[in-house]
Amino acid sequence: MKKMKKIILYLLFVIFFAGSANSRIQYPADSLGKSPGVFKNFQSEIVISFDASKLAPQNVRMVFNELFKQYLAIKDALVYNDPSNALRNTLKLIDDMKSRTKDIDILNKDDRWIFFIKNSDNIRKKAESATFISDQRFLFNEITNGMQGFLKQFGLYDKTIYFMQCETGFQAGNAKWFSDARDKKNPYLGVLKDTVCAKIKEIWKFP
Repeated sequence: MKKMKKIILYLLFVIFFAGSANSRIQYPADSLGKSPGVFKNFQSEIVISFDASKLAPQNVRMVFNELFKQYLAIKDALVYNDPSNALRNTLKLIDDMKSRTKDIDILNKDDRWIFFIKNSDNIRKKAESATFISDQRFLFNEITNGMQGFLKQFGLYDKTIYFMQCETGFQAGNAKWFSDARDKKNPYLGVLKDTVCAKIKEIWKFP
């Protein structure tokens, strides 16, 4: 009975924190029913498969594919401690998010996207002032939080991405980021320390 309660509590926890109205969660085959129980399961990979019918149309998701590539360019610049390219790619991402989506009705009617567009100039000024790589890493953390919400809501097209996390306490913000590969390149710690704590938090599969 106690074991069943633990399993139920675990499922409720995962659904609340990792679930989305646009997605379906898949659990590893060996994640339930094994000793020592539920506490081991938090280290297992969670696969979230998104439902195309609840995401933006394919053409919109393909635009987000391009925006996601630009996001990865920022991440790579931070991994290799390159503040110049980190700044350039951050500014390009902000500009592209504004210019490449201005005629997309589904975005222009979304409150969160409208709020972002209205504040994009202020975000750009903040990026321009972040010339030190430590400041850029804090900003990247904010960009990741925004990207997380937009990707859950609108989606990507035909892509699998990895939601990564580091919990050492020596990095900016909550130290979460996205990658398109199973690697441990940590944008918050740089290439010399990038394997210290990086782990896959979730795998997101977009149709």
